[in-house]
Amino acid sequence: MKFSAYLLRNFLKMFFLFLLGAVFIFIVIDFVGNIRVWLTRETKEAIDYYLCYLPYILYLVSPVALFIAVVASVGNMSRHLEISAMQSAGRNPLRILLPVFLVGFVCTGLSWVLSEKILPDANFKRFEIMETSAQQKKNRRVKDRSHFAYIGHDKTSWFFRHYSGTLKLGRDVSLLIGKEGNLQERYDARRMRWVLNEDSVTGRWRMENGYYRVFQNNGDIQVEPFHDKFLPETIRVYPEDFINERQTGDEMDSKMIKERIEGLRRSGEDTKALETAYYFKFSGPVMNFFVLLIGAALSHRFSRSGGLSQKFGIGIFFVFSYYIAIRIGLKMGENGALSPILSAWVAHFIFALISVVMLYRSFRL
Repeated sequence: MKFSAYLLRNFLKMFFLFLLGAVFIFIVIDFVGNIRVWLTRETKEAIDYYLCYLPYILYLVSPVALFIAVVASVGNMSRHLEISAMQSAGRNPLRILLPVFLVGFVCTGLSWVLSEKILPDANFKRFEIMETSAQQKKNRRVKDRSHFAYIGHDKTSWFFRHYSGTLKLGRDVSLLIGKEGNLQERYDARRMRWVLNEDSVTGRWRMENGYYRVFQNNGDIQVEPFHDKFLPETIRVYPEDFINERQTGDEMDSKMIKERIEGLRRSGEDTKALETAYYFKFSGPVMNFFVLLIGAALSHRFSRSGGLSQKFGIGIFFVFSYYIAIRIGLKMGENGALSPILSAWVAHFIFALISVVMLYRSFRL
């Protein structure tokens, strides 16, 4: 029990030390890279930006911090024959390293909570703050759309000549309402705008300067011109359905992504990128655990033939190869070369196998 506490204390000390160091270096490099932007902005904007950036940095660097911590702590104890002494006393190596594995499991869970509960809002605010012309070219944020159709979840069909997501205003809009495959109502308006209710939270669509048509079962058409006409509350299509302010998977939780995918599918739009992001929400955090296994396999045994620095170099190669494999898999999913679920998990399957084989061989030797 005392040895487990000693091992855990050393590991956590190294983990937090490297995590804080990595976060500091990451922020400094990013700040220097964007120094021209911050010279033209207020100090508060820069502070808000990096406060919002912090959760993503933690999510990104935690696997590296876990790897370095396990190599530095367990490897150092192995070099001083402390691990060997415990094994000579009859302790199973898997049980010796169990506290470290439990930390890796907890970090995996915390990483998922971070990506699901904290990162969406933080990334959305960060992208909104850093909306420069250069950033727009790199990650264009759509605010307006022209000449497009949208099929609502209530089977309503919308056609726009132009729609502004910022103003929540549509121009030259046609709305078709059907039932059981038959067209029943049609709205044609020069403008359509979102009007908030008295509670300033909910709202309704107001059609302006147009015509309202009702199609009777006997073939007659009732036409009613209008200046202002609110759509009925039964039509539950909202501004974010046409242009979502959160436009990448990093800005949405899994529920938001799923709803967005369903909306895009109804309108016949491509959903591969968002489907890949949806499955990566669940696969991404497990990198923490498998990287930890690789580090434990490399460092828990004392070896005269290879020093700690050599093991560290081999491990860093594996970790960055893991990152590269993840990015390649995601790009293949977004481009349709692989199915979204396979592209999100393929790198983890490969490195899970590598880590388990390495750990098994290390324990057997």
